[in-house]
Amino acid sequence: MFYTTWFVVAWAAWLALADKSRWREILPVCIFAKTLALATDVLMFYYPLWEYAGPPALIHLADDLAIYPVVVYLFIQRLPKRQTARDMLAYWLFWTTLALAIELIFIHTGHMRYHLWWSTWHSYAADWFLYWVFYKFHRILRLERLSAPG
Repeated sequence: MFYTTWFVVAWAAWLALADKSRWREILPVCIFAKTLALATDVLMFYYPLWEYAGPPALIHLADDLAIYPVVVYLFIQRLPKRQTARDMLAYWLFWTTLALAIELIFIHTGHMRYHLWWSTWHSYAADWFLYWVFYKFHRILRLERLSAPG
């Protein structure tokens, strides 16, 4: 039930908040995020730093098919118009804190646990890096598209 609830909440947030007219622009970043998540799942099989507890199908339903694409979509969609260092720092702080809050809910409900040396701070640092990667990936794709003759 936990993972199904997250699936419903994530897509309800997308339905309520997403600018659906931008899906062609933002979908490549969501696919990229999903690819990174799958790569992480494969690496975690050999060197587990964290794991989710529960049936794998439901875990993938909530994370891979809901939370990851929805959060990345909304993150890219809502990028500040003025992208000064200060604005972007505040923006990153908001989104990384949101991601960490979701993770802490998983941890405190027993649906996720850390292994080896991984901690909440490692997740937080990883979120900062991942949001930067998603931002750069989107900028590169937009610049190529905007500069293409057509």
